[in-house]
Amino acid sequence: MRVKRYIVDSMPQALERIKTDLGSDAVILNSKPIKTGGVFGMFSKQRIEVIAAIDEKASEENKPTASDRQLDVPSRNTAGTYTAQQAYRRPTAAPLEATAATTAVASRTQDEHALGRTPSTDEAVGSSELKRQDITAVEAQPVTNTLSRIDGGSQSAANGGNELLANEVRDMRKMFEKLLVNDLSQQLPEAVQLVRNRLMEQEVSDEISAEIIRSLMDSSRPGQEWTKEEAFRAAREKISAMFSANLPPSQKLERNIEYAFFFGPTGVGKTTTIAKLAANSMLQDKRKIGFITADTYRMAAIEQLKTYANILNVPLEVVFSPKEMAQAMERLSDCDLIFVDTAGRNFRNDEYVEGIRELVQHGKNSVNYLVLSLTSKYSDMKAIIQNFSEVQVSQIIFTKADETHSYGSMLNVSTETGLALSYITTGQNVPDDIMVAQPGMVSTMIMGD
Repeated sequence: MRVKRYIVDSMPQALERIKTDLGSDAVILNSKPIKTGGVFGMFSKQRIEVIAAIDEKASEENKPTASDRQLDVPSRNTAGTYTAQQAYRRPTAAPLEATAATTAVASRTQDEHALGRTPSTDEAVGSSELKRQDITAVEAQPVTNTLSRIDGGSQSAANGGNELLANEVRDMRKMFEKLLVNDLSQQLPEAVQLVRNRLMEQEVSDEISAEIIRSLMDSSRPGQEWTKEEAFRAAREKISAMFSANLPPSQKLERNIEYAFFFGPTGVGKTTTIAKLAANSMLQDKRKIGFITADTYRMAAIEQLKTYANILNVPLEVVFSPKEMAQAMERLSDCDLIFVDTAGRNFRNDEYVEGIRELVQHGKNSVNYLVLSLTSKYSDMKAIIQNFSEVQVSQIIFTKADETHSYGSMLNVSTETGLALSYITTGQNVPDDIMVAQPGMVSTMIMGD
């Protein structure tokens, strides 16, 4: 094994020198910040000590052959070694057409020798030219970045049934992202460190924070000095793009929607949210609305919705089981839009979740809203979403934005689950304290003005 020590100003500089000196199969054994120069400990410069090594014998043995490059499929026993090597090596593969053409030329030449015939000069030149074209085609293949190859490799492995390799690749990517956010944070520009600190304060997950920081660094120019305003603006743009990737065709209640179901855990504000949306639909969109409540477990729940129904002068139906939904819908058939309020109960109760699933099955041209409170922990939000996975959630409404200063869970939920955000409530006033969750607005809530 060959080991070398480097004293550098930054990790990118270290990686470049290691690749030049030891090759792409080298691994980093250790890294730590040190101080160099100065007089009597003063005026010293902060630098990084990096220890790297390469097993030259293993490197020679692991060089891919032509057949390896064609197959490029690791066995289960060598999955860990393959993944580690792929993180550093970027091999290219010849196109199948070029490989087939080269094989055909070689086969024809062997046949001619077997018949006692020597290829003519023109044929030999043509064969050489074809081989040169094959080599050029191989060299012209684009080299993708490491993470893209890992993602592609994990997809191929999963399609082939190699779940072990796919899980290992996902774990490795998460580890790389955490290293980027934590271990290398001192090497980030000061303004980018402020972005990272803001994301941590907002409880954005480590993996998503790493993706945002990486996006900022990738978009920076060589030698660029970030200002706080530039870094925060770039972070807001990245967060807006992440939200936009999961936007539905429409976040509002469109006119083709006939039923809107609301469900979620206890105390998140489902009934008040229904009243706000119902009032806006009636006053602004001029739609004839109706209420159905299945919340017969909470004391005064029916009375609360009945009060809103009396204020708006709209009909209200009460159902005690999913079997009564069809009759209630029939009695409200002259309404343009029907809001269905479900009982808020323990989301870990499988019987309750099954009851919700039976209720929403009755709706045609419907939208299913999962209502979550921003005052909840993100770990609880994930558990709630998982337990309601069979209910076919359409969009998510976040409530109680006025009761917290941490909004990163909205980004976590949108990015990690792919569910779309629809509305955010900011108080108890009906119908005012509700707004559409626009990407730019949510990114500003997370990163600040």
